[in-house]
Amino acid sequence: MAIIDNHKSVKIDKSFEDKHPEMFKFFNDRNLDVEVNDDFKGLKTFLTSLSKDDYPYLYDGYFDSDIQTDLNDDAFVLYLKQGDNIISTYAAKKLNFYNFYDRFINHFNIESNEETLKLAQPLTTSGNHMYSSCQWVSKEHRGNGFGMILDHLKKNICFDIFNATSNYAIHKEEFRNYHLNGLHYDVSINLATVPQGNVGGAGDSENKVYNICWIERDPWLYKLNDVRKLYNR
Repeated sequence: MAIIDNHKSVKIDKSFEDKHPEMFKFFNDRNLDVEVNDDFKGLKTFLTSLSKDDYPYLYDGYFDSDIQTDLNDDAFVLYLKQGDNIISTYAAKKLNFYNFYDRFINHFNIESNEETLKLAQPLTTSGNHMYSSCQWVSKEHRGNGFGMILDHLKKNICFDIFNATSNYAIHKEEFRNYHLNGLHYDVSINLATVPQGNVGGAGDSENKVYNICWIERDPWLYKLNDVRKLYNR
């Protein structure tokens, strides 16, 4: 197993590896390499080159370097690789929740939901809140826990390296159980109904109802011992 470090500020060093030995053992036992970089143009090119059968979603515009100006040192791309082949992806960046929400409702031309804003109050506190998306696992490698563990690596980078206050994401409503019990977010609430569907990175035209999920730093650290047990199954 190799760690391929192509990011200007994210450094997965030995101290980070030593904090998460079970996770890196999982990768090592399966001859998987982890790459971290800041090449969002490359991520977009890769995901949009996949067949609709393999990746049925539009690319998440929050990670589009052609239109976003905040894909800087506080953002990163993760690849899980088998040899030269990318078999799983993820991305995360620092993003103020109000900025995220305003862009979301304006882009899809939907009304603000005061109940959602009230319930999402933990994401509106001062601090370093990080949004993540672009999760994908190749069809040939699904069902092996790769997406789940890459998500956990992403959370560990957010909390250990970026000292994040929270990590949040959006998902189609039917994936609520997966995000709470597989990816181990703490909360998932209704975000919006999008009549046209096609929310980048989360759903296709058939998916109209979306949730937002999150976990804060201390609850994630509290869960880590139980999460680590999953890697030995």
